[in-house]
Amino acid sequence: MSKATRLAAAATLLVGAVFTLGAQAFELRGFRGVHWGEGVDALRDVGPAQVDGDVACYQRDRENLMFGDTELSGVRYCFHHDRLVMVMLDAPVAREAFSLEFQRTYGRPATHGPRADVWGGVPSTTQAELVAQGAKAARLTITVSRIEADAARRMVKLVDTLAAPDAAPARVAAYSAR
Repeated sequence: MSKATRLAAAATLLVGAVFTLGAQAFELRGFRGVHWGEGVDALRDVGPAQVDGDVACYQRDRENLMFGDTELSGVRYCFHHDRLVMVMLDAPVAREAFSLEFQRTYGRPATHGPRADVWGGVPSTTQAELVAQGAKAARLTITVSRIEADAARRMVKLVDTLAAPDAAPARVAAYSAR
């Protein structure tokens, strides 16, 4: 192989590698051992559910409340028609700190704005959105891309009701994993 051929091959490989890294999609197949689309039975040791029609959000009784070095105040697993489609992580830290922690594992967000950092989206099958919940609180919401907008809104409302101690309680259904 001539020197020119080797140089051309190396340049092609380098361009391909750079293109591949730039096009890398954010993908998660679920969260903490529960895969997208699995039923609530995949959760172990869950507490009561927050329910609104065909959507329900659960917390595990013995959840790991750490994400990397960031302490979490809550992890909720939300289901639509008994299929996992959303996970919400709340942290009592500024959005920027939580974003840096998430970036250590998943890289830079696809979009970084004054309101939110977003990973994934098209063509990814998952999306993560990190928003501030005040000066020293943030929420990371991870969803499958094909979640219905109405179901997603109701899930967020359920979790907000659960997180607000003065709010009227959502309908609660007892559930024990098999």
